[in-house]
Amino acid sequence: MNAALIPTPSDARTPLRILFVVDGRFPATGGAEMQARMLAAELLRAGHRVSVLAPRIDGEHPVRESLDGLPVRRLGYPRIKGLGAVLLNLRYAAWLLRHQREFDAIHIHMMHNLAGAAGWLKPWLKPRIAVKVSGAAEFHGGILDPGLRGQIKHRLLNFGASRLDVFQCISQHTLVMLRNAGYPADRLHLVPNAVDARRFEPAQAGRDGPLRVVFAGRHVPVKALDVLLRAWALVRAPEGSQLVLAGDGPEHARLVALARELGIESRVQFPGMVRDIPGLFREAQLYVQASHQEGLPNSVLEAMAGALPVVATRVSGHEDVVRDGSTGLLVPPADPGALAQAMQTLVDSPEMRRRMGAAGREAVLAGYSPDRVLEQLLRLYRGEGA
Repeated sequence: MNAALIPTPSDARTPLRILFVVDGRFPATGGAEMQARMLAAELLRAGHRVSVLAPRIDGEHPVRESLDGLPVRRLGYPRIKGLGAVLLNLRYAAWLLRHQREFDAIHIHMMHNLAGAAGWLKPWLKPRIAVKVSGAAEFHGGILDPGLRGQIKHRLLNFGASRLDVFQCISQHTLVMLRNAGYPADRLHLVPNAVDARRFEPAQAGRDGPLRVVFAGRHVPVKALDVLLRAWALVRAPEGSQLVLAGDGPEHARLVALARELGIESRVQFPGMVRDIPGLFREAQLYVQASHQEGLPNSVLEAMAGALPVVATRVSGHEDVVRDGSTGLLVPPADPGALAQAMQTLVDSPEMRRRMGAAGREAVLAGYSPDRVLEQLLRLYRGEGA
């Protein structure tokens, strides 16, 4: 590492020049993309120079633009099966080599193709390179999937990625999986996602009106919304209570049909994509997430920041953030009966909801604030350890 580029610990307040690499659409509503945008805004506010590099997946997005003062550069991505990814990686490699001296650190916000490509170039790149590993997509069908690790493509990507300087593991499960895959333990750092709790300030007047149980996220199989609907059908809730499944995705039509089949269509709302998530949470009394697997779920952290108690499945990611019996209740995955029983417990006890919600907000303020997470990341960018 070029010492002229990275400040020493005694010069810790020197602004850094940071490149965020997003391996997908930007901006977008996905957790990784929204997390990158929020962290970039916080770094800009702290006086650092930040820019974003991403593929130009949608033709309507310009090659260059500024989003709230954040410079964004997009690389052409030919939509040719197989060949398109190769061409993107080559363009990305050429861009990094040409522009590397403009940055002190590079943070890749998903362990995927672009992380592998950067690793192959690492001997010729001077900036310190960190990569975030969420643990969901990467370990199931992605670069780190144990069942695919023997394939030539995955072997090449893993070899490249293993040469990067820092791995941001956002959950304990992610850290353990990387360690078991042979990644060096001294480069694995547990740094969670951040939540701006100011956006999710609870309603001062409390939550009146009919009971609203909410979920916000993609309508995809891994979120197990069919299990949630079957559980809701078993819950004895007060008249007018609603389960609100905000979001959209390939499972949406099937879920609407399942609610009708279960005879609960009048007790379920499908509002589609909701832009005002803080407002949605301020009108709710309980957050539920029945996922089969997670990385570190932003939606759960945001619900906790909004002082909502959480019922979630006992899977990695949920287990990292929800303290069973304190900030919420954890249940086995794929078990509608157990999920319904936990929901019933909180539906029947407003005092327990209030106590768990308050504890959840305190936990987010203490462990997941942008200031705390950025302090850890900046130390990693500077080579100081987390």
